[in-house]
Amino acid sequence: MVASSGILSPNVNFEDRLVGSLDEMTRTVSHLKGLGYRIVLTSGSFDLIHLGHVKYLAKAKEQGDVLAVGVDSDAKIRRRKGDDRPMVPQAERLEMLAHQRPVDLIYLKDDDETRWALIKAVAPDVLVLTADHSYSADDQRALLEFCGRVEVLERQASVTTSERIRQMYMHLGDRLGPKLAEVLPGLIDSILRRS
Repeated sequence: MVASSGILSPNVNFEDRLVGSLDEMTRTVSHLKGLGYRIVLTSGSFDLIHLGHVKYLAKAKEQGDVLAVGVDSDAKIRRRKGDDRPMVPQAERLEMLAHQRPVDLIYLKDDDETRWALIKAVAPDVLVLTADHSYSADDQRALLEFCGRVEVLERQASVTTSERIRQMYMHLGDRLGPKLAEVLPGLIDSILRRS
């Protein structure tokens, strides 16, 4: 019989999967390691979750037994990508990740956390990065102090979330332009007559 609760059950169990602090994460993964599980860690924004994210998470999980995922907070994403991001608020992104089969543990990475805080707390057997990560070769060597190995995975989709958003905005302009050209002259005329 398969357990219906806990992080290793097939059920969503969002409250069990969401880890509230780095100390709690350290305790949880230490317990799992003590049971013989290999821990994998990856991180990202996971804004507008798409097929590439899902495939990436599945490939990351193949590197071990338990997949922990760090999720960038709204503030962290805004600082890096601008005020119009994220498209999906952090509470929703966290819960959507709990619905992804490969994901076992989820942690919200705040903007004020020290560099590599989650990596140090998890001390994963495998740290999984995307091919377009921002870690230098020196960083990757230094990370080996905190994890067994670093695995770099290729992107699993040809289009990123940022690219999809740019396409939406571009197509929105294409669609709105002709409609605005029809409506705008009458609207301006109406406003000028009221003045």
